[in-house]
Amino acid sequence: MRRLDRFVDPLIAVVAVALALASLLMTDPDSIDPRLHDPDVLSAVATVLAAGSLAWRRRRPVASYAVFVTGALVVSGTFHYIGLLSVLMLLSLFSLATYGSRREGVVGLGAGIACFVGLGLAGVPDLRTKDVLLALSLLVAAWAMAEALRARREQQSERVRAAVTEERLRIARELHDVVAHSMSLIAVQAGVGAHVIRTDPDAAEQSLGVIADTSRKALEQTRSMLGMLREQGEDGARPPTQGLDDLPSLIEDVRAAGLSVGLDAPGTVEGLDPAVSLAAYRIVQESLTNVIKHSAASTATVAVFLSGDRLEIDVSDPGPPRPGGTSGGHGLRGLDERSRLVGGVLTYGDRGDGFLVHASLPVGGGR
Repeated sequence: MRRLDRFVDPLIAVVAVALALASLLMTDPDSIDPRLHDPDVLSAVATVLAAGSLAWRRRRPVASYAVFVTGALVVSGTFHYIGLLSVLMLLSLFSLATYGSRREGVVGLGAGIACFVGLGLAGVPDLRTKDVLLALSLLVAAWAMAEALRARREQQSERVRAAVTEERLRIARELHDVVAHSMSLIAVQAGVGAHVIRTDPDAAEQSLGVIADTSRKALEQTRSMLGMLREQGEDGARPPTQGLDDLPSLIEDVRAAGLSVGLDAPGTVEGLDPAVSLAAYRIVQESLTNVIKHSAASTATVAVFLSGDRLEIDVSDPGPPRPGGTSGGHGLRGLDERSRLVGGVLTYGDRGDGFLVHASLPVGGGR
């Protein structure tokens, strides 16, 4: 259909030229107004140029409208019957207001109004006062319709941009959570391995095993995410690759990195929304990653429990901050966004005896 689209406007122009010429040549001017002149070469050429300009009404709307108005002015200004051109001018103005800029549409409307008013004041035979008023109202209607369509297109484009932005943020959160967590574990184990490789080969070998296992899991999660992005017709309801049931495995990985973690979590939560389950998993994952990266603590505690229809999550460590460690980044900001997207609330900060991340999420979700 797109290949045929380029032929639509030329076809419209051919039909418009044929009908406009027929209207000019086959209408008896005396039946309209005795003061009108019979068709001549000038009026015929001007009619062809005006109607033919519709061939590029979308590609060059300003030039098309300018040629159309000029041709119509020549026909009517020389006291020839304007005929179908007065109707086709509505299409030309509509095209200008639709495919040109908003300013060009307004200027085109003003030019059209000025032409009809000027011709009416000049005493053109077939433009009496009521004809001028009718023409002006139709011009305004054509312009208003084009403006309404433009506003609708802009609204749709804004919705598309918002959806694309949200999708980019979602992908960024997922990538950050997967990559930051895995790289933190790998960095810790690489440091341990380098430190003990000569004094304790077994410990170094264990560190290399953790690095290999963590890298493999990170690659699997990344491939799974990319596979979901490439799928056609993805409706966003696909179950997440991780959830609350995967917390024990996550805790084991963190323990292998040298952080002693205590876990208190329910086995199964009835009616838990998959998105909430994924958010809970990511909150615990990122919080433990932050402990490894930013805290000098060797222990952390994860508590997950139900309070009414909400899932409460606490991740705490006794601190203090790691000397020379960095703070900030996108992790906690991403968790706050993730919590709000499912209707939850995230709070975090230093509580005096360590750092606490607390999330309260609705079990059924609340997007």
